Amino acid sequence: MIAGETRPNPANKRNKKDKRKRRRPSGRDDDGGVESRSTTSIENCPTVANDDMGTTIIRSNGRVRFGDFPYPTDYNDHFETPARAYEDIFPLLEYILAGWGKDDAGKITTDTTIAGPQGRHGCENEAIIYDPYYCAGRAASLLDDVFRRNEPHPRIRIQHEKRDFYRDIEQNTVPRYDILVTNPPYSGNHKERCLDFAVGQLRRYARPFFLLMPNYVAMKEYFRRTVLEGSTGPKKGLHTFYIAPSPDNPYEYDHPDGTGHQVPPFNSVWFCGLACKVVGTAQNKSVIDAFIRFHSTRDPSRRGGKPRIVSSLQELINVGGVSGERRKNPRQRRRMRMQQAASLGSHRDAAAVGKSVEVNAGNTLGTRLTNKKKKIGK
Repeated sequence: MIAGETRPNPANKRNKKDKRKRRRPSGRDDDGGVESRSTTSIENCPTVANDDMGTTIIRSNGRVRFGDFPYPTDYNDHFETPARAYEDIFPLLEYILAGWGKDDAGKITTDTTIAGPQGRHGCENEAIIYDPYYCAGRAASLLDDVFRRNEPHPRIRIQHEKRDFYRDIEQNTVPRYDILVTNPPYSGNHKERCLDFAVGQLRRYARPFFLLMPNYVAMKEYFRRTVLEGSTGPKKGLHTFYIAPSPDNPYEYDHPDGTGHQVPPFNSVWFCGLACKVVGTAQNKSVIDAFIRFHSTRDPSRRGGKPRIVSSLQELINVGGVSGERRKNPRQRRRMRMQQAASLGSHRDAAAVGKSVEVNAGNTLGTRLTNKKKKIGK
């Protein structure tokens, strides 16, 4: 309180501070995203739904309205992965599932593990696909639909529940799974934390991951440090693949409330990691061939065009999947937008001035021609 300032009398007047709308505390990440720190809770337990198509979907389907989560959320993070994105990675999922129970030479083995020394986590002839980031539960249904449309397929179980992923990591209660497929929130440090978890699980247990994230992540230092270099040498035990949508048809996202922009201001790319034991002795070629073979047989008129796959960051830059320049920080991007707006305004002013000059010149020319006609008439 400033010296000499009188304190308001609470008996006569309510403190103005109490009338002000209280804002939720928030934090910004280096990409300009906002992370809400409000928390809510749910009481209903998740249920398990079985079908007759060889797929089991685990999701929270209690009577909880959208927006009630047992962990901090950001409203702007709740954009759902489009079905087309799951279709693009399906041939790699199929490749992984088809290779289970075989060694590098293609021989059947008694060790069907892909998830680590404790064995595969699904039941016999069943794989668990895990998506830890819950939005409205639609992700499991869309991924399940992709498998249904591509029969026959191995028996899978999709693990997708409304639970605190980071608390599960801290308490060592992460649900058992075999393949990680998710679209992490883009605000805060979710991308870094998800990437760190995925790479750690792959290097330790050979669990493949598919992370749908902004393409600029590929140019971030934390991506280079976590994926391309690692703690024990360049890409040790890890094969990376990048799957980008058709350049003319970026992924479009839907918000459960029907708000926001469908097309984000940046392109999204699947960051895929496969263990060396999954790729085998053929290295990356067999994976890329499976991808191309699957998408080459699809309807050419399919909405969205054909996706692209590359196996290195330089190739991703070459095909236009990401800019080779390092992404500017929020302040630099804001300054650049202001400069572009100012430049656009200057161009509009110049165009308006030029148009005015043309009109005036035309009027002058018309006046001269009229005078000449009058002289001829005389």
